[in-house]
Amino acid sequence: LASFKAKLEEIRFTMIGGVKDKNKIKNNDLNEQITDIADDAAQSYNRQLMLELGEQEWKKLRLVEEAIEKIDDGQYGICSECKEPIPDARLQVIPFTAHCVGCLETIEKDNS
Repeated sequence: LASFKAKLEEIRFTMIGGVKDKNKIKNNDLNEQITDIADDAAQSYNRQLMLELGEQEWKKLRLVEEAIEKIDDGQYGICSECKEPIPDARLQVIPFTAHCVGCLETIEKDNS
């Protein structure tokens, strides 16, 4: 589990770090006003992150964060649909997956 958690945290860091780098120049200009906008920044962080990442990347980030929570809760690697273990090979490729291949195929067919 430690290796999966490390991979997930690296993915999260990469995704969030890219957004932070884009906004670093903007934030440098606002350093003088930080104390006045600290509360607003906390409230708007997720909204801004979502806008910067785009819908697909936002969904991926949420899956990554949920997978990290599942590791902490002892539920990592269990399919959200059938509650069966997700094969390690699948987790190696997509460590933030919430479904086994069989359930994912069923979900995709139902959504078509």
